[in-house]
Amino acid sequence: MLKKQGIVALMIVVALALSLAACGGGGGTGTGTATVQGEVSGTVFVAVDSDTNMETGRITAAGTPKRFALDISTGRNYRFYLLENGDSGTGGRVYPIYMGASNVFGLDHGANGRIIDLGIVDPDVSTGHAFPTHNPMGIPGVTDHGENRSLPSSLAMAAYMAADLQGTWDFHGLATSGTIGWMHGILTVDNNGSGHMTSVIRNEVPWAAGDNVAFSVPPSGIVGMQGNGAFHGVLNGEREAMFANWTDNTGASSLVIFRKRQGTFAQSDLYGTWRFHRLTAGSDNVTSGWAFGTLSMAAPGTAAITAIQTSGGGTAELGASFPVSLDNNGILTVPGDDTFRGAMMPNKNMIVATATDETGKPELWMMVRVVNGVGYSGHDLMGDWMLNAVVSGNAGTMPWNFGHMAVDGTGQAVYQHMMGPGGTFTASPMAFTINSSGVIIANAGGMWGMGGGGMHHTVGQTLYGTMSPSKDLAIVTWSDGTGGHQFRIHVK
Repeated sequence: MLKKQGIVALMIVVALALSLAACGGGGGTGTGTATVQGEVSGTVFVAVDSDTNMETGRITAAGTPKRFALDISTGRNYRFYLLENGDSGTGGRVYPIYMGASNVFGLDHGANGRIIDLGIVDPDVSTGHAFPTHNPMGIPGVTDHGENRSLPSSLAMAAYMAADLQGTWDFHGLATSGTIGWMHGILTVDNNGSGHMTSVIRNEVPWAAGDNVAFSVPPSGIVGMQGNGAFHGVLNGEREAMFANWTDNTGASSLVIFRKRQGTFAQSDLYGTWRFHRLTAGSDNVTSGWAFGTLSMAAPGTAAITAIQTSGGGTAELGASFPVSLDNNGILTVPGDDTFRGAMMPNKNMIVATATDETGKPELWMMVRVVNGVGYSGHDLMGDWMLNAVVSGNAGTMPWNFGHMAVDGTGQAVYQHMMGPGGTFTASPMAFTINSSGVIIANAGGMWGMGGGGMHHTVGQTLYGTMSPSKDLAIVTWSDGTGGHQFRIHVK
């Protein structure tokens, strides 16, 4: 029989053994610490306890290249996220980090003291998720725990959801290859994510309605269309506009701009000064071209072009005027021109329109209101931008582009995951400056032009851009140096 002293000694030995087991490697459920690290284009890394759905830590990547390192406790299951533009007024974009089909990573005590290096963590612009180049399950103590699509409350407000697509949208688009021309119509998305396209007009010809078009929206706000892998859409932060590239069933490569139909409008909403960008699509670089300028709209409904720059150098439109009319749904028309139709965004600071010019060429317009008192600086260029572009005039150039752009504090932009109808391609850096009025230009000494297989340095080309008053959207028109004229929209 054990005496009292022997029992106490035995208890001490057992307690010591348990303590050693908790402190050692190779399994167990005790609490330790691991460091998860990696490299990103420029964003915040967030760790979430998958069982409690509570955020356990976040860190802003820094340095060149931008890296993060965050200490987390073992003995838990985690989900990881990238948060882009988290300092924006709309909360940013949320990219869940996946490895294969799983986004829940279990850390038992075998991971204590380990460095879990994810490598480069890239947003995937096709799925709206992010994927590391290094498999964390290759680290001792890290295991696969499947999928959990929940979001913590700290990220839920920034995340996009299927409900953001529900409603009625007016859309305007321009195809620059295949069946060249403009189109406009109405898209209605129901609560099942199924879209119904009606009132579709292409080049003044009515088209059949489209039904049961299924859309998907991950937390990043990158919109996909079921059955059409060439559709790449992006919702803006206010969830009132969507920009998309796609190749339709006729082979036409297009940029399509959607605006949600909400709010009421009056003719006076047109009045003021607007900067406009316009792309004219033709079969070559002579009949194609862009224009950038300023127009003034005043009572009772007259628009006058007060400044203009064109890809061909012409200024004949300077001083031209035309009547404009806005109905209570925000639909813009030009009396006497049945081809011109536009839609004002619910914020009343942007307009999209399509038209046919006097030579019979289709056009796409975007107009941005000049708001008194809104100033701009290089800081407004910084951040992560999604981009959609369409190109006209050069058959050797990708007719549409979609991808991701990250801009640092010096205005230097790097491009990732660029793709077009011909597949993925690489894009070399550009550098931008912005003046206090919100006009964007390429850096002095030339610019980088995008060709069919990449980017080519060109000198003497002209680029003009405009940032919106909300500072989360920028429109750029330019000649790419290979005979193509580009119309590009960037959305934070």
